[in-house]
Amino acid sequence: MLDGKTIIVVAADQRLRRSVAFALEVEGYSTESYDTVQKAEASSGEALCTILDDEILKSETVAATQLLKNLGRRAILLVDGLSAPQPPADYTTLTKPFSGADLLGVINSPTEAAK
Repeated sequence: MLDGKTIIVVAADQRLRRSVAFALEVEGYSTESYDTVQKAEASSGEALCTILDDEILKSETVAATQLLKNLGRRAILLVDGLSAPQPPADYTTLTKPFSGADLLGVINSPTEAAK
């Protein structure tokens, strides 16, 4: 069972997963990292939020799209600015490269709105 401060990070790139997880753990969040949506699905439902890299949308289009739809405001999609624009949805996007402050800002924004 996850606590309310656990954040799920889903990215195919191991360095990106480690970097995002490190930035969050420094700020007191616990993290779980996965390289596929399928591995992350069970934990995502109980997490504070789930961060998905847009590369996952390319490799797992159907599963990633469904997860984003199910999570709504509790999902953050990392985009590179070069990809095709994502359709408007209830999740937040963050353009890469980003700073730790940028990441915390988008995490705190949906969290505050849910209170």
